Amino acid sequence: MDQALYLYHSGLNGDFALLSQPTISTLNITNPESYALFQEDPVAFVARSASLLAQSDDDQTVALNVFWSESRKDVQTTTRSLDDLNSHSGDYVELLDAPLGYFFSSPMYSEDDRLVPLTLVYSDSDKDAITSPFNAADVAALFNDDSVFRDTGSVIGWGAKGSCDLCNLATSETFPSAGGADCPEKCDEGKKCANAIYHVGKDDEMPNTLGGQNFLANMKLAGEVVSSFDSSVEPEFGTKVHVSFEYWCCYTDDELSTIKKVLDDWEWEPQDVSYDRAEVRIDNPNSDGTVSHYSICIFLDEESNNKMLDYVGSIEAAIEAAGVKINSPRKKQEPYHSTLAVVDGRTYPVEEALKKINEMVPPSTWTGVDTKLTLTVPDW
Repeated sequence: MDQALYLYHSGLNGDFALLSQPTISTLNITNPESYALFQEDPVAFVARSASLLAQSDDDQTVALNVFWSESRKDVQTTTRSLDDLNSHSGDYVELLDAPLGYFFSSPMYSEDDRLVPLTLVYSDSDKDAITSPFNAADVAALFNDDSVFRDTGSVIGWGAKGSCDLCNLATSETFPSAGGADCPEKCDEGKKCANAIYHVGKDDEMPNTLGGQNFLANMKLAGEVVSSFDSSVEPEFGTKVHVSFEYWCCYTDDELSTIKKVLDDWEWEPQDVSYDRAEVRIDNPNSDGTVSHYSICIFLDEESNNKMLDYVGSIEAAIEAAGVKINSPRKKQEPYHSTLAVVDGRTYPVEEALKKINEMVPPSTWTGVDTKLTLTVPDW
């Protein structure tokens, strides 16, 4: 997707606007000079042409249109038609000769782009609306506007993840995980998935190093931040803390037996790792097509992740040498991480929570300064 979208705000008009950067100065609106970037970097990307979304059919793409209401001083970026928008009053007019861009109408796997939902949230006064990658809970938490925004919004489509400071949300690398955790495809009959996990919190050795103690303490602090936004969410800390070493997707019982024999015979070497920051991955859709399963994860830093990929790659090579093909290599799955919590992303303020987590535990300090977590032997 090649069209960057930026979120603007005008204090004078009391208006948020989702637009491409060169567009704002050319629009025929009141007080265009009052619109300033709310985030310096793009909040999302869409395609300039529907034909650029080559992996989708026409009915899977949707156009993003831009309208202006002089009476409301409101720029609205939406998938609705002009007639539909004006059926609720406002006397909107088209601002662009062509759509701002095109994006997917529903979430799907995309090897090139991590996708994010664009949500439209209205104010109760009906004088403003925000279209952005932030849900209604985040709009309420992040945007200090005089108008009161509704506590629910509607997902109007799916674009590519932006690069702004608040853009920490994206579909999982293995979305839609139809076969199970980090297994994108549904398994054929007679096949199933399995995994190997470092149970950091339960192990006799891993929690007792300085890096392990620091990591468990920071996971507990971060879990308290998660619960402060919704007490019903149960964070993973203490004995629940883990790192998934490998996900084996869609194998027969005999194939899994071969894999486990390779693991039994493997001479395991301790791996020292450190973490970068908290981000959110959207894991899979619900049966009705909506998406709510959002995982707040603490990801290993790039150096540690690459080290783990090299290590697991040597084991995958041994498994293939034993006669079992690796259906989904670990390097194609989600980067190495520890899951902090699973939340309902439709209502939970994920970006606001991430902001506070990454303030409380700054990036690259999860295992302490100049200390690492030592991963010993996973369970399988």
